[in-house]
Amino acid sequence: MAVNPQFAGASDFSEELAAVRVGGGDDGKWGYIDKQGKFVINPQFDGAGDFSDGLAVISVRGKDGTKWGFIDKQGKVVINPQFQSVWPWRFQEGLAAVNVGDFETGKWGFIDKQGKVVINPQFDYSYAFSEGLAKA
Repeated sequence: MAVNPQFAGASDFSEELAAVRVGGGDDGKWGYIDKQGKFVINPQFDGAGDFSDGLAVISVRGKDGTKWGFIDKQGKVVINPQFQSVWPWRFQEGLAAVNVGDFETGKWGFIDKQGKVVINPQFDYSYAFSEGLAKA
């Protein structure tokens, strides 16, 4: 066994790191381990996704609800948690689909890896880019 079972939740390894959850319920936090099971990014996020294109989606809960942003492999927030949702929880072809506004009525657009909006939120729903095209 490479990593002993010790986490409340875990994702697959991606780009040499895996998101793992420590603790349960609303108090559980997500961080990232390496393939030896050592924390590279301490548990501090309310949600966490796989790394893709060098970034991983994370969420934090605040007074305005849960917001989504992105971190790098050192755990530094690269794109502040500000989006209602991100789908499919990663960058693909250098872009990520993000929902701004209310989840039910907000619009979807796309950001680049610096967090700059490159396609204005205007769609009722969006999927990731594949071969230069995205379903919206």
